Amino acid sequence: MPKPWADQPFGLIPTPTEEQTKGFDKVVIDVAREMCLAHNAMIRNLNAIYLQCEQITVPKDQADFIIFCQAAIEVIHTHHQMEEANFFPQIAEYTGEPDIMQKNIEQHRAFDAGLTVFEEYIYKLTPEKYDGVELKRLLEDFAKVLVVHLNDEIQTLLALQKYGGEKLGPIFENFNKNVMNEAKDKHRLLPCALGCIDRTFEGGKNADFPPFPFFVPYLVKYYFARRYSGSWRFTPCTMFGQPRPLEFTKDAVAT
Repeated sequence: MPKPWADQPFGLIPTPTEEQTKGFDKVVIDVAREMCLAHNAMIRNLNAIYLQCEQITVPKDQADFIIFCQAAIEVIHTHHQMEEANFFPQIAEYTGEPDIMQKNIEQHRAFDAGLTVFEEYIYKLTPEKYDGVELKRLLEDFAKVLVVHLNDEIQTLLALQKYGGEKLGPIFENFNKNVMNEAKDKHRLLPCALGCIDRTFEGGKNADFPPFPFFVPYLVKYYFARRYSGSWRFTPCTMFGQPRPLEFTKDAVAT
C-alpha cells in the first residue's frame, strides 16, 4: 500500500463548485477559491509535520525539520495576523457591517493559545531535546480547531456575494501584498509556502494558483531555498507544485 500523504489526517477543503456559486460575482468566486487553496497549502504542511515527526531520529534531520516546522508556523501566523490587521477590517468597512468577520476572529482566539504553545516549543527545541511524540501532541492541540476555522472562512467569503465583488477584489489583492511584505525571512516563507502547493489538486483545475510569473518557482528553488535547503526535504510538493512522497512517513497499515 502507498504511504500516507499530506492530504491526511487533516482533510483538504474542496474549492467552491459551479453549482454552489451559480449566479455569483466572479470576483467573489475567485477570492473564495484562492483563499481555499491558500488554506489547503497550510493544511498540507500541518499534515507533513504530523506524518513525519515521529520517524525523524538523526540529529541533522531533526535540526532541518525544526526549521521546517518553524517556517510552517510562520506562514500560518503571518496569514492570520494580516487578516486581522487589514483584511477583516476592510471587509467590515466595505460591507458596512462592523461585526461581519467577528465569528472568524473568535475562531482565531480558539486556536491562538495552542498555536502559541506549539510556536514557543518549536523555537526552543534542539536536536538534543527532540521528541516527535510530544511535537505531534502539541500539534494536535490546535490543528483540529484551526482546520475547522479554515473551512468555515470560505463560507464567510462566499456569503459576501450579497455585497458584490467590486471592492472585494482590491481588498484581497492588498491582503496578499501585505502578507508578502510582512514576511520576516523570505528564505523561509517562500520555500515553505511553495513547497505545499499542489497544482494537481482537483484534477489540476487550479493549476493557475498562485498567480505569479513563470520564473518565481525557479527563483525560489535556486536562490531563496538554498539557505535552509535541508529543511525543504519535508515539504509535500516540489517548488513547481508537483506532489511527492513524504520521506519520513510510516508505511500505510492495511485495514
